[in-house]
Amino acid sequence: MQEILLSPDLVIRCLIGFAVGGLIGLERQKRMTEESSIGVRSFGLHSLFGMLGAYTYTVTANPVVLVYSIAISTILVMTHIIYKIFRTMRKGMTTSIVFALSFVLGTLVGLDEAPVAPQIIGPLSVLSMTVSFLVFLVLSFKQELSEAVQVITREEMISAVELGVLILFLWPLVPQTIQIGPILFPLFQTYLLIVILLGISFANYILVKKYKNRGPYFFGFFGGFANSEATVSSLTDFHVQTESRYTGRISLSVIFANLAMVLRNGFIIVLLDRELRLIQYFLVPLVILFIMGIVRMFYERRENEDEEEQEMSVRFVSPFEFGAAVRFAVIFTAVSLASLFLQEYFSEWGLVAAGFIGGFASAGAVVAVASQAFAAGTVSLSSAVFAVTIATTTSVFNKIIYAAAGDRESNLVKRVARDAILMGTGVVIYLILLGLGFIPLV
Repeated sequence: MQEILLSPDLVIRCLIGFAVGGLIGLERQKRMTEESSIGVRSFGLHSLFGMLGAYTYTVTANPVVLVYSIAISTILVMTHIIYKIFRTMRKGMTTSIVFALSFVLGTLVGLDEAPVAPQIIGPLSVLSMTVSFLVFLVLSFKQELSEAVQVITREEMISAVELGVLILFLWPLVPQTIQIGPILFPLFQTYLLIVILLGISFANYILVKKYKNRGPYFFGFFGGFANSEATVSSLTDFHVQTESRYTGRISLSVIFANLAMVLRNGFIIVLLDRELRLIQYFLVPLVILFIMGIVRMFYERRENEDEEEQEMSVRFVSPFEFGAAVRFAVIFTAVSLASLFLQEYFSEWGLVAAGFIGGFASAGAVVAVASQAFAAGTVSLSSAVFAVTIATTTSVFNKIIYAAAGDRESNLVKRVARDAILMGTGVVIYLILLGLGFIPLV
């Protein structure tokens, strides 16, 4: 008996069994004002009660204690519901629901399998702790959630449901790859990028709605980390829907997307090339693109002073557009197939050519492939340097294509082209110097 009481596994289960309910009770106790309200102790002991009943069942295989604990928990929950409805006359069932949930979380901890060293907790305990923390967050941000729901329109709600259906139902059905002749095409990657594009399109709408004039800037920068091409497609589509009234802000957001893309590519190289040989040569184009982007950003802000005074409106904008996603999918598929074909048949120089062509679809993918190949010793330093630099430069220039594909009739394409040329010219000169041998690759 003494050995059982001193078991580390049992002590950890008791602590977690109380904590998963006590965390929820902490939020409830802070929110409730009545002395009779249940709080940390009631919630924690309720979940601990469930843990002890379930753990006893796992040890003895006798369900009597577990059934007894379930019956007592049911009585406690029903008593609380009746008291709240008929004695306090208060509305809402949140406290009663999470009080019942605390017992279930404790039961999961008790039913958990013994952890295998070096782990100290099992998967069901991790699940219980995760759910407890999520419930705590949901309850803590009640006011914020209520305000958000009140301002959501019917169209926005339908758009969010469409995105959820696209992810939940199609995700398991899309194969990882399909064979197209000698090429193994990453079909799931294409589907994933479409989902990302639709997701950031919706995020763009929400950011603009919340932050008004600054919304596209946040979206451009953070969307550029995920996929700058998809971000620009979404921004262009947004520009068309707002009747081309905010050309300066959208072009500035494209600059933000390019800056984020350059920083992301540098991070990928550092992450994959642990010897940091490749990043030494990528620092030059990174600095050139970043400095020129910052310069263009400040000049663009000065040119847009009059436009900045106007408040950006999203009244006529749909938060969920398939048009930009379809255009992006077509371009990405064509470019990816050409890039894979070059890599398949032309080895190292095929990788360099793939850097040029693949940069039109996703520079991040090319940078990751080239960095991995160099780290594995399958390609030379010169091929890897040219591939990542060309892919990044092409990704700056490709914004012209994505902007033109979505909006040919406005001044946006001219501004995007001007910014891309100013940012990319210095890197092109750097590539020429590398090719002529003025900058040695050692």
